[in-house]
Amino acid sequence: MQLLAATMVGSAINPFNTLSQSNKHKWQNDVGPKPVYIPPGKGKKGKIAVNEIIFKLDKEQTSGNLGAAETTLFPGYMGAVPHRHQGFDEVCRVLQGTLTILVGEEVFKVEAGGWHLRPRGIVHSFWNSEKLPAKFIELYLPGGHETYMQQLTDLFINGRKPKPEEVDALAKKHDIEFFWEQLPPLLKKYKVRL
Repeated sequence: MQLLAATMVGSAINPFNTLSQSNKHKWQNDVGPKPVYIPPGKGKKGKIAVNEIIFKLDKEQTSGNLGAAETTLFPGYMGAVPHRHQGFDEVCRVLQGTLTILVGEEVFKVEAGGWHLRPRGIVHSFWNSEKLPAKFIELYLPGGHETYMQQLTDLFINGRKPKPEEVDALAKKHDIEFFWEQLPPLLKKYKVRL
């Protein structure tokens, strides 16, 4: 009994003395994801039309769990052609301004401080029909959509305006299906442009 008590006390004082070498390394996080710090305003920057995007996290940094970007959508702009995807969800956190989000037939006005989930499989879009820029964080769950977004910004380099078929070709590689026919009524109704 004294031996058992001594063993238990010894383990309580140094709980790692019973760990194998491989477990010590796992606990110390010698392998796998590393912490990431991104200072304010930093990250890979791009543009989609005049709107700004800063890429913050990608799937390689998060074991595939998520990607993240910070976007500024200027007044009078549509953020995306109505579309859907089957393999990931999008979570939006509005930091400044107001973002209007369409999911299916529902329209949401998401103000600063608000959160919104756009679930996979449902056609959705978003725009800024207000008078001030809308700044928001997008989380892609699981990660991967940030790769598409980075490649999309490449189509807009030097103020270039890509053709719809270029955007469609890129989208098809990344689990995105556009519904171009839904775009004109939204542009007209909400007085925004792409």
